[in-house]
Amino acid sequence: MGDILEEAGAVVSCRQCPWYKNCLTPMHVSAEDITQFRLMMQGSNLPDSARSQMEDVLENIASMSQNMILQSCPIFTQRLKDDPRIAQRIKQMMQDWRKEEESGE
Repeated sequence: MGDILEEAGAVVSCRQCPWYKNCLTPMHVSAEDITQFRLMMQGSNLPDSARSQMEDVLENIASMSQNMILQSCPIFTQRLKDDPRIAQRIKQMMQDWRKEEESGE
């Protein structure tokens, strides 16, 4: 009976979550984030050329992070931690995608 209540509680928590049905999203670095970093850099004692290079590096990192890093819902993350079988099933699904593409399904 406890398992049923826990699962029902998880479903309710999931539906109330602002991430509902979007458990994973690409990392997002907004223009505002970059502007805040630039403001912080203005207060530093770095020469202008070094500051410019740091801004370029930040913009490159922000661009790459959107392709490589995912943010995940806290409930989804907790479920993965609590039950390694879920992570294994997801891993298996991802491995099977390649097989399906090769077989033409």
